[in-house]
Amino acid sequence: MKRPEQHITDAQANAIFLEAFSEWAVNPSQQDYGWDYVVEVFRNGSSTGLSFNAQLKGSLHTNYSSDSTFISQSLDRDAVDYLARQLQQPTFLFHADVNAKKLFWSAVQLDQALLAALEREETQSLTVRIPTANVLPGQIDRFRDDLMRSQMAVLSRILLGTKPADFVEAMRGHPSTRMTEVAEDLHEKGFRLDLLTAHNQMRAGDLAGAISAVRKVLANSTGYVETQFNATLQLGELEFLELTKSELPQSMIADRRLATARELCRIAKREPRYLHLFAQIKLKAAELGIVVQDLHGLLMIWEGHYRQGNDPVWLAVLSLDLSERLRAVHRRYNQALRLAAATARSRFRWITARPIVDIAVQVTTLATLLDNNRFFKDAAREYRAAAFQLVKFAAAIATENKDMDELFEAVAHARMIEKQKDGEVITWIRSVIEQWPETSDYRRNAEELIRRWMARKDGVKFEGDTQTNHRQIHYNILTSAGIDPTKEPWAAHIDLAIKDDDPTRVLVECERKQLFRHPGSNIMLDRLGLERANPKIIACELHGHRLAGRDLDGINERFKERYCNNCGDRAPRPAGWTFYGDEQAGAKNECQFPPP
Repeated sequence: MKRPEQHITDAQANAIFLEAFSEWAVNPSQQDYGWDYVVEVFRNGSSTGLSFNAQLKGSLHTNYSSDSTFISQSLDRDAVDYLARQLQQPTFLFHADVNAKKLFWSAVQLDQALLAALEREETQSLTVRIPTANVLPGQIDRFRDDLMRSQMAVLSRILLGTKPADFVEAMRGHPSTRMTEVAEDLHEKGFRLDLLTAHNQMRAGDLAGAISAVRKVLANSTGYVETQFNATLQLGELEFLELTKSELPQSMIADRRLATARELCRIAKREPRYLHLFAQIKLKAAELGIVVQDLHGLLMIWEGHYRQGNDPVWLAVLSLDLSERLRAVHRRYNQALRLAAATARSRFRWITARPIVDIAVQVTTLATLLDNNRFFKDAAREYRAAAFQLVKFAAAIATENKDMDELFEAVAHARMIEKQKDGEVITWIRSVIEQWPETSDYRRNAEELIRRWMARKDGVKFEGDTQTNHRQIHYNILTSAGIDPTKEPWAAHIDLAIKDDDPTRVLVECERKQLFRHPGSNIMLDRLGLERANPKIIACELHGHRLAGRDLDGINERFKERYCNNCGDRAPRPAGWTFYGDEQAGAKNECQFPPP
């Protein structure tokens, strides 16, 4: 019996595919799942944990375009839809030209023309145009880039999968029952004055004294649930302020908020029910804050490696890690939204405006982080819309409860959601403020906040504004990798990386002086954004002198003592020259220092 020609072609196509990915683990599908292979990416013989689906088509008569820029591959509409839109893992369509022994690929999840054709639903089959520039093994770096971008596209689609509810509308038909007699006696009278005094101490600038006073109340009020609850809440806010004014890692703020929320849940484990609900919402906000903080540093290091583009496999590994972190964030986000939706129908919602704003704060932070990444701008818009819904929900609760403090807090946070001076959120804020008496301190303060927000949009800085510095950036990156940046050797690495970030002070002394990476550099420091903490080499272009070391100033002093101080060829660089200024001007930079 003669073997069918298509069987031979398929076998040859499979051989071409296996050869192209011979350094990675290629696993054939055992069932007809709509793809032929799952390929696991390896690096230096070790698995990266990243994998992709592959659908393989082979032909003896490949259908090239007239200009040979693409191959036409016909597929059933359902198959294309499954590969391009339904699978939640990077997926590629491959075509093997058996005669030419070449393998071509299409990143179907990134093919905008193909995705648009799927939306039109005009025919039962579609033709995929596979670029002939996408050929393996010659363009493996291009394939790695498509793999990373496919990972981001799939993740973005997942993040866009949850739409925020209209919480205000959900409140209708569900009356709120405020516990007036309890609310009026929320702080037992014996401790009320002490907590108020602590609050006034904080406003006067005595943060340490305020913290000490609240801790004293906690120590003396055992058995008084409401006092313990409120004192714990107040202590958490004071310690938050203390951390924001310190140079400690920002991750400690998220940790502190989570510890406070957990303690509130312990105090109000079951009763009273209104405090229990408050504590549960605070917990969801704090849990979301933890994963958002972890995401922050990873996004920074991912963006740095993406811009450099010198290690595509490591970027793919980071993309996988980023995917897992974002999925974790999205799960926490959905949990918070579900609790908010349940709160809208609760008769105890009168107490929840404040923790609902806490959730909105974390969702706004998440939206801001994603908005700085080119792959997640659509998801960022969805998260901003959700944050706005949450703020309006908190404002509605405060209005229903006639609580101006909580209404002001909701309005004050809302401005951080908006990106445009004339945007929807600002219009809403103004509509709320205009209902307040013109002589009201709440109105004056809110209008001042808006005025300052508008000025900041124009680049104005105000005293007391939080400024992100290099140290906090390093802290964020390291904590996202599970490293305590305050412990050695990381604290010393950070100090050195900051000090040696700009080599201008060394290179300005002579235009012949050059700076090189040391061949013994620690690649892990590079990957964690601490490349400036690696050893360096100072060299003289004219005379060929070279000297290595870790500390730039120390190397330079020894280099000058040995070679420069008595050199008649010293030629200082022009006045005002800077290392980064030279780079930005596009001038030929002889320094081989690793770029930022």
